[in-house]
Amino acid sequence: MKRRAARELAFKLTYEMVMTGSFNTETRRELLSDADGDSRKFVDAAVSGIELHKSEIKSAIIKYARGYELDRIYKTDLAVLFLACYELMYTDTPKAVVVNEAVEIAKAYSDSQSYSFVNGILASVIKGE
Repeated sequence: MKRRAARELAFKLTYEMVMTGSFNTETRRELLSDADGDSRKFVDAAVSGIELHKSEIKSAIIKYARGYELDRIYKTDLAVLFLACYELMYTDTPKAVVVNEAVEIAKAYSDSQSYSFVNGILASVIKGE
């Protein structure tokens, strides 16, 4: 499984967390049933990292989503932002890769304007660090 597919699995789990307030171990087990070791490791690290740093990530999103209350942001966009902000803030994944992947996920799962919203917030996160 390629990293993009693993990131998409992490996005799906993060979306469920955004919708319900927590990660679901059954969903995690089901989504990762066909994943290889590297993909499992990536998804597990992302989920654990988001859980551990949820309040800091949420604060960053709120800070840079000027004019938007957290509850007004599309849930799909919020899930993309949680995952991408985790990667930008707590991993050594190249920033351009993180932003590009986040934009592609937003294009695939959200509305036609979401990718530019996600891109703008992530650009601000990068500049703000």
